[in-house]
Amino acid sequence: MEKKLTIIHKPITLVTRLGQKSSQTLVEFLAKRFSYHSAEEWAIKIAEGRIKVNGLAPSENQPLRAGDEVAYTTNTWEEPPVNPHYRVVYEDDQLLVVSKPAPLPVHAIGAYFQNTLMYLLRQDRPEARDFHLVHRLDSETSGLLALVKDPKYLKKLQNQWRTREVQKTYRALVFGFFPPGQTTVDAPIGPKKGSEIRMKLAVMEEDGYDSVTEFELLETKRDFSLVQVRPLTGRTHQIRVHLEHFGFPIVGDKLYSGNDETFLHYYENDWDDWLKERVLLPRAALHAFKLEFPHPADGKRMSFEDPLAQDLKNFWDSLI
Repeated sequence: MEKKLTIIHKPITLVTRLGQKSSQTLVEFLAKRFSYHSAEEWAIKIAEGRIKVNGLAPSENQPLRAGDEVAYTTNTWEEPPVNPHYRVVYEDDQLLVVSKPAPLPVHAIGAYFQNTLMYLLRQDRPEARDFHLVHRLDSETSGLLALVKDPKYLKKLQNQWRTREVQKTYRALVFGFFPPGQTTVDAPIGPKKGSEIRMKLAVMEEDGYDSVTEFELLETKRDFSLVQVRPLTGRTHQIRVHLEHFGFPIVGDKLYSGNDETFLHYYENDWDDWLKERVLLPRAALHAFKLEFPHPADGKRMSFEDPLAQDLKNFWDSLI
């Protein structure tokens, strides 16, 4: 089994200085800025003395002003384990394209500070401190990710993403017999009403943002399908939401391959037999397979492919 990277941290103090006056109270600010804790959890941390504003003990409803320094002292904690074995696919003076493994966040988020792709890159090569992500992949999504070395090219590449000059192709392993041929799902996406999970999205005809995804069946085995995916818009969780909506959730997707109970069970109990029986894999079976875009320096069309990640290939090959 592949070794996973785990890091144990001593307590640290995170300091945020407000650049402008906030209309939020302290507890509202903390819940939005560090969304991995709820407002109720932050209120407890304030009562425990773990939060200071300008070096003083605050109240949870204290209003914040421009220039205020909000300091949060953590407990000792262990970052969740990740797969640190990224691979360089292409490199020149302007670009770096890597194959990101899973699970591995691309940048610091939630409980991840050092178990991230950007931290690992900067440890391996100090010059990566000046590298910039052009786009992002979820922690549990493997595959191709592009970075620029010179920030003067960042805006140009990001504009290419917005104007759809970039073509991204994914492969997903899904539950069920996907219909043959090509299928387009045009369904707006927004926050899921009534869900206990704040980050969960869904197809929302009235309040959603336009979202279009093209799907093509590649192969079927037993009760599963290998599907090629091209998102034509770039909404958060777009592929996962559209596949769930269409009735073919991604294998291993704890958020979108079951009801809220599935994800809440994972949040409270981590990976266990109950969860394995329902979603089968410990991470979402989604892989960024192909990436095409004009080179930011000379406009030459670049095209990269990354074979299906080994853990997903092993699962697919095991289906007889």
